[in-house]
Amino acid sequence: MRAVRLATALSPRRIRATLIAGVVVTADQVTKVWARTTLADHDVDLINGFLRLHLAENPGSAFSLFQSLGSWLGVAAILASGLIVVLVERTASRAELAGFSLILGGAVGNLVDRVVKGPWLTGSVTDFVDFSFWPNFNVADSAITIGVVVLLWAANRSR
Repeated sequence: MRAVRLATALSPRRIRATLIAGVVVTADQVTKVWARTTLADHDVDLINGFLRLHLAENPGSAFSLFQSLGSWLGVAAILASGLIVVLVERTASRAELAGFSLILGGAVGNLVDRVVKGPWLTGSVTDFVDFSFWPNFNVADSAITIGVVVLLWAANRSR
């Protein structure tokens, strides 16, 4: 009985999703450590007036919304991650698997910040990519956005 449960838990889809999400979490955390050390005392202008690397701590969600709801955002990330793990088994395509995996990696990447930098999931998320016309973001945010776009594309393609 245990062998069957273990085999189900380690399905090829879940292994692929875990690998993709793991790459996202690793890239996210490495770039955030780099940003916190390198950008602590100065910004880096990449394209003057358009794109810079600027350290910012965001206690809220994307676009700096919900600033006072950090712990609830952490709970939402945990619930979303659990749901995605279940949905991975029901994916109809590789694109859906990739989309869910990117969202999972992004959610976990930002969740790590909330856990490590504050009690009870209240920590802020490190952002550092700053387009002059867009709120600051990070690798995890990018992965979530790309994952949603991939899922929408896959859903439109399957019609």
